[in-house]
Amino acid sequence: MKYQTLFPVIILFFFSLYGTSQSLDTIYANPHQVVSLNFPNAIQTGMTGSQNFTFSFDREQADNLGLLQADKDRTSNLLVRTTGGNLYSFILAYREDLLQLHYFIGREERLKNPFQPDSQTKEVTDSILKKPAPQEKDFTLLCTQLLNRKSSIHKRSKRKNGIRAKLIDQVYHDDQVYMVYELRNRSMIPYEIGLFQLSKVLGTPKRKASYQELPITPLFEFKMPKQIGPSSSVRFVVVYPKFTLNDEERLNVKVLEAQGSRNLILKLR
Repeated sequence: MKYQTLFPVIILFFFSLYGTSQSLDTIYANPHQVVSLNFPNAIQTGMTGSQNFTFSFDREQADNLGLLQADKDRTSNLLVRTTGGNLYSFILAYREDLLQLHYFIGREERLKNPFQPDSQTKEVTDSILKKPAPQEKDFTLLCTQLLNRKSSIHKRSKRKNGIRAKLIDQVYHDDQVYMVYELRNRSMIPYEIGLFQLSKVLGTPKRKASYQELPITPLFEFKMPKQIGPSSSVRFVVVYPKFTLNDEERLNVKVLEAQGSRNLILKLR
């Protein structure tokens, strides 16, 4: 509790120290669309200046992704501190129709400390102890075994415009979830993948006020194709951090074509 009490005071001190030295970008949000912010380091702490804006991130497992929504028409601000020791600040504003839904925040956008040279900042960044990820060879070994074995779950599939997406298998191992997919192109035109994304979904798009979509960032991709040739299929494995669903949540796999409109959504639950 002491930490939570001191954090706003520390943030205000940093903001008063650095805030006048650079202009702040404005990020727009509303209640029926989710705005994603991807930082160069995992988010350690984040807060908004008003309850009309909500900024959420994974507090249990360090992740670079934060999600933003707004409830009412009022300007505020967002302050984020990352595990790299950097502080980021943005102006928040309400807008009914959003022109941008995804922001990739560069390290150069951090608030700069005039009393600390960049070389020292780099030392702080490099000295942060990060949780070691599982070895790639361990991922590869289990992914290879899963591709070679017979599936153990009921297959779920979706077909649209000559493209079919199918979940072949789903295996929990340690702190990861291994999901085996198959994409089939039944058309005579090559299919280039623009986006392949697993998300937690709450609500329905028809009820925009209660609809939320939270992408699950993969830990590892094995034999993920960039393109599927005419009349061919590809199987691959994507490894995710272990997740759970409540009774109101479900999983969706979104498959979007890079230079076309052959898009589909595979509903898993």
